[in-house]
Amino acid sequence: MVAALVVVGLLGLAAAAVYQLHSFAVAATNGLTLNPDLFEGETHAAYLVAQRHPDLLAQLDCYCGCERHEGHKSLLDCFRTNHGATCATCTGEAITAGQLYENGTPPEQIRAILHQRYANGG
Repeated sequence: MVAALVVVGLLGLAAAAVYQLHSFAVAATNGLTLNPDLFEGETHAAYLVAQRHPDLLAQLDCYCGCERHEGHKSLLDCFRTNHGATCATCTGEAITAGQLYENGTPPEQIRAILHQRYANGG
């Protein structure tokens, strides 16, 4: 009986730990991206841009080809999973977009700049 209670207690702790880990991974403040704290360096910076400016990234195209092989519709989609962490194009686009946006560049102009810089494999 005691052993059964210990097992039930351990299972409850394990379930809580899995839930907390899952929450940490996907619960950025907006819930739309993976948590930037899971990453370091430029990858962290890119996920932070996605977390802070999801409306901006949702308006921008990604030029890595992920719309063909992963079904992405916008640059924001790259940061909903770990795809953005494994793709230098996505990371570069997000960081560039974030810098431009925070300097007051309107989304239409950011879209044009990214197209010019990345559309040909930039």
